[in-house]
Amino acid sequence: MIPIPPCTHRAFLALLLSGLFWLGGCAAPSAPLRGDPHTVARQRILGTAERLIGTPYVLGGESPGGVDCSGLVQYAYLQAGIRLPRTAMEQFRSGRPRRKVLPGDLLFFRTGNNGRVSHVGIYAGKGQMIHASSGSGQVRKVSLNRRYWRQRLVGGATFLGGTTSLVRHAASTNGGPSG
Repeated sequence: MIPIPPCTHRAFLALLLSGLFWLGGCAAPSAPLRGDPHTVARQRILGTAERLIGTPYVLGGESPGGVDCSGLVQYAYLQAGIRLPRTAMEQFRSGRPRRKVLPGDLLFFRTGNNGRVSHVGIYAGKGQMIHASSGSGQVRKVSLNRRYWRQRLVGGATFLGGTTSLVRHAASTNGGPSG
């Protein structure tokens, strides 16, 4: 066995550790994002929606100057390169239903007395959604644990992954007011 002088041994260890750190960088959390377009799209959608918190509620609005519920959704998705129909009902009919939503997916509600889908929000994760509230007059992030939302939830849908086709949900899909 040939003895290795201590300074050479330390240099070898330093080189080995730097190589391992370099290789570890290849498996950094950002690597899956580059390969998963849905994750990137979800982040863009949520980032846009987060930036719009506090934006005024404007019926028919679909820009940072003011939005209604479906206008918020349409604008946030457009920033991720995804075109959506304009109204909550059209979005409900066009999305692919999901039993379990992921952040960036949509949630639909019946908030009126006519039994039709009339409101949409973006699921933000951790039991919260971002939506344009006509009641508060602005875009807000709210908890879905509130009784109001639980009683009115119709379901969730996604526009991410695969092809989106017109899907009839089990619930009534008659025309109705948008968010």
